[in-house]
Amino acid sequence: MAIEHVADTGPQAPKYCTQCGHRLPSVAVRFCANCGATLQLPAAPIDEAATPKDRTPWGYADMAMAIAVVVGSVIVVLIPIIIVIGIVTGGDIDDDDESLTAVTIGAGFLLEVVLLLAVALFTVRKYNLRWSALGFRPPKRGGYWFPVPIFFAAFTLLLVNAGIASAVGADVEGNVSDELFDSTLLIVLLGFLSLGLAPIMEETFFRGFLFGGLRGRWGLLGAALASGLLFALAHFTGLSSLPLLPAIGMIGMLFAWSYHYTGSLFAPIGGHFLFNLAAFILGVSGVAT
Repeated sequence: MAIEHVADTGPQAPKYCTQCGHRLPSVAVRFCANCGATLQLPAAPIDEAATPKDRTPWGYADMAMAIAVVVGSVIVVLIPIIIVIGIVTGGDIDDDDESLTAVTIGAGFLLEVVLLLAVALFTVRKYNLRWSALGFRPPKRGGYWFPVPIFFAAFTLLLVNAGIASAVGADVEGNVSDELFDSTLLIVLLGFLSLGLAPIMEETFFRGFLFGGLRGRWGLLGAALASGLLFALAHFTGLSSLPLLPAIGMIGMLFAWSYHYTGSLFAPIGGHFLFNLAAFILGVSGVAT
């Protein structure tokens, strides 16, 4: 029968055999001199100050490979499609052409799917992890209402960025063409892409995977800045979208902080969904795109 001594505690407390209760001369002995039981050596103390917190199993190589897979997949699929459209239209491709817009949306679908597949390949599958390691767990702080203030903060950042851009003479345009909202089919596809896929796929990749992987190595600010920058670059659609990128980068940093604060991807996914929903409603109503 195992015997426990709860009265003697602390780092200098005497140690006892868990089988017979015999007092041991040292915590380093391997066998009990009284009953002969094999004893387990105590684990070496961990230097918390020297050990990075929240360091994930996936590292720089995994993140670089995942980014390469995403970029490569989109290029490999998108370029042949654009070439075919160019041949069909005789080389006269209009930016407002519905077929080109459909291709852009199709590339968006591909990008979202590949984002999740890349994460699964270089984390869940490679290291035999659960999805909770990437943030799919209930929030520890903030509660399920937290996406609402995150949405308002993100929209405020967008408005401030638009005001600054306007003050310096830059024309801020959305990364969605106005003509897209003239087609019912394209509206439905865009709605599914921006509301059904983008919040989950992008937050899993940029916050759960990239920010989560960098946070234990670069700290909160460095990881948020890097993942926010990559998030902004992923939304680059041409020179006209450049004035919008600072806002997208800051919103990405805000989403990263919300994930760090709550310990859950629910906050950034919810905030991202509400942000896209507002933009979608404004676009469909003709107020803004």
